[in-house]
Amino acid sequence: MANLKDVARLAGVSVATVSQALNGKYVNEKTREKVLRCAAELKYYPNKSGRTLITGKASSVMLVVINSKNHADIVNESTFFYHIIQGILKVVQDHDHSFLFDVKNWEDGDLTEYFTRRVNDRSTDGLIIIPQYIRPYDFLNVLGDFPVVFQNACCAADKLNTVFIDHEHGARLVAESFLKTGYKKIAIIHGPEDHYDGFQRKRSFLETMKNNGILIPEVSQIYGDYTIESGYRGAARLLRENRPEAIFCANDYMAAGAMRCLKENGLNIPGDVAVAGYDNVELSQAVFPQLTTVDGRMHELGIALAENLFKVMSTGHSPVNIRLVPDFLKRGTA
Repeated sequence: MANLKDVARLAGVSVATVSQALNGKYVNEKTREKVLRCAAELKYYPNKSGRTLITGKASSVMLVVINSKNHADIVNESTFFYHIIQGILKVVQDHDHSFLFDVKNWEDGDLTEYFTRRVNDRSTDGLIIIPQYIRPYDFLNVLGDFPVVFQNACCAADKLNTVFIDHEHGARLVAESFLKTGYKKIAIIHGPEDHYDGFQRKRSFLETMKNNGILIPEVSQIYGDYTIESGYRGAARLLRENRPEAIFCANDYMAAGAMRCLKENGLNIPGDVAVAGYDNVELSQAVFPQLTTVDGRMHELGIALAENLFKVMSTGHSPVNIRLVPDFLKRGTA
């Protein structure tokens, strides 16, 4: 396996010059091209762990998603985070960094210790944290000035670097569409009560309906866990107790489950019951009719999270709040 000295010998320059050329430092452009050509010929790649010892930088960033053991594992049981990760990866690769990914649980009880290790072990230069659930962020004190960006932080948001998806706006768009169509008997299948995104969608949808003279009774509000099966069970309960004209499901997976239940009961969509989802995952276009939904702009979210992090890493740690606005996609189910 070739090393730095081999590249220097082939290029006819010093080891220091090779190191500078490969790490983007100032060298003559003709020399840089020669060094890169020789490195490629020898199949030599810079050792990032060695670079960490020299520069104190790991050239990597990490995404940490915090789940809850009390609810379905939507990291592993859905494609929701795939799109966010793809957006992050695009920016990370543009900056010639590595990408690390980890999943923790709020119930583990060692989050403060975990983030202490992440900050101090030099394995990463910055963190993207997706907390998901409404919990106190007891680990904030150990983060200090370490570069960190949150997605939809529910605590101390004005003091954190945060990228927000305006889910209240997205849910409002669904409510306004239902109202415009003339639906009166409306139901909703919520996400978990303590999931922050779901809480925002619930609050906005119900408030918009109330402001327009429609109060949705408790019997027409079901709580799911963002899975297809919970959407199916929720729709079955709605059909038994108070069949609606339209159902808003807080994500596309629950909407797909609700659609399956409606069809199994001989109901037409949207003729008998309209359905709208949220997020615009691939499933929304695989069902028939294609699902009316809200585009949560997950790929753009990933890009914004990573770009914000690299900005914090390079310029400082001042709180920056970025807001992305979802789009309403009217398709065949509502």
